[in-house]
Amino acid sequence: MTLNSGFNIPGSMDYVGYHAYLSEELPPESPYLYGLHPNAEIGFLTMTSEHLFRTVLEMQPRDGAGGSGSGMSKEEKVKGTLDEIMERMPEEFNLAEMLARTEDRTPYTVVALQECERMNILTNEIKRSLKELDLGLK
Repeated sequence: MTLNSGFNIPGSMDYVGYHAYLSEELPPESPYLYGLHPNAEIGFLTMTSEHLFRTVLEMQPRDGAGGSGSGMSKEEKVKGTLDEIMERMPEEFNLAEMLARTEDRTPYTVVALQECERMNILTNEIKRSLKELDLGLK
């Protein structure tokens, strides 16, 4: 019995047997198997290689003689970005003041207060991580 032309249904076997059968009996993948023109593979491989080389280039260090000429090291650039992020970090929500100003506790108010509390936790964690990064740069 055949599943498709040239592909016979395997007999009863265990997982390893099926795995070996598929590795040995299946033809190599090609666009033709999926109903595509053979040139589709060329386009796919071209895009994949461009993505690979772009990623490799982005991972290379930027400082050195061929750099942008700004004279800043990687550490100085990271420190500048770190300082910029720290300046833009919002202040914590004053939950005690917010609770005092709240007259009635509707479900929307409770959810808003919970979100403010979670936001405080998140911003504190971000600030802690940025301080650790700053210490690592020193």
